[in-house]
Amino acid sequence: MSSINIAALESFYVGGTPRQVQHRIFGAETQVAGAMYVQRLAPQKQCFPFPIVFVHGGMHSGVTWETTPDGREGWQTLFVRAGFETLVIDQAWRGRSAPDLTGLNPFVGDAEPVGPVFTCGLEMGERFARGGGRFPLAQSQCYGAQLWPDFGVPGAIAAGTPGRSDPRALAPLLELIDMLGKVVLITHSQGGDLGWRAALNRPCQVVAIVSVEPAQTCPGLDDPAFPEIPVRLVWGDNLPEQAPALSLKDVEQARELSRRHPNISLDYLPEQGILGNGHMLMMEDNNHDIAARVSAWLLSIRFE
Repeated sequence: MSSINIAALESFYVGGTPRQVQHRIFGAETQVAGAMYVQRLAPQKQCFPFPIVFVHGGMHSGVTWETTPDGREGWQTLFVRAGFETLVIDQAWRGRSAPDLTGLNPFVGDAEPVGPVFTCGLEMGERFARGGGRFPLAQSQCYGAQLWPDFGVPGAIAAGTPGRSDPRALAPLLELIDMLGKVVLITHSQGGDLGWRAALNRPCQVVAIVSVEPAQTCPGLDDPAFPEIPVRLVWGDNLPEQAPALSLKDVEQARELSRRHPNISLDYLPEQGILGNGHMLMMEDNNHDIAARVSAWLLSIRFE
């Protein structure tokens, strides 16, 4: 693996709400809840005018983009090599943007209820591989170790929208966008819905979106208020015909949207002769090739 010439590597937090809590040992303390972790990596030579914000999916964190379970480069550094400034987030309440567990810690007082949580195990890697042979199943334990309990999924399932993002993740993402100015979002799975919401709330600042197998395309992308920005929908292989989320129905929905809206395009990999990809495209054995397809599409956009 060759070295990368970088101009900046930093991490920081945005958002969050300070509040007073009572610690059983230390007394009154101020805790920040709902902040979002961000890691920024920028190359010395940039080829693209806007930073890329990577938004992971449900039960995952920014590790999704950093590396693969078998130790190969992830999209974060692949895009930096291609000349893009990247910002990888951990959605609020997950990963390095830790959930508010006041009720489980030695605090007393006004704690937000933790509520139900959705968890998954090592078998998730095999499910997401969808039998295509491209996911590094031999390293399933390394993959499973990065999965996080998801506090947003139970509410989404109860509402009949299993692909909906955790509403608490939106505010800090919008704060990051406001800090950066104009951005491109690359989203995955549950993060797709978060990307649509961000564009609806910041229509002049989100200038393009690449959504990799979004767990929810509509509502969101079909909203009449959705800005006419370039949108690329990327789907892999071996999707089931019917499922609560991530099925062939989603591909047809994307195809219909692309017919009606010239700013929306579909990259359905099997139709391009790229077979075997599952849900975690950025971790599979051809992740470099798919990253190159995405970056080529971004570089083809003529921004005003």
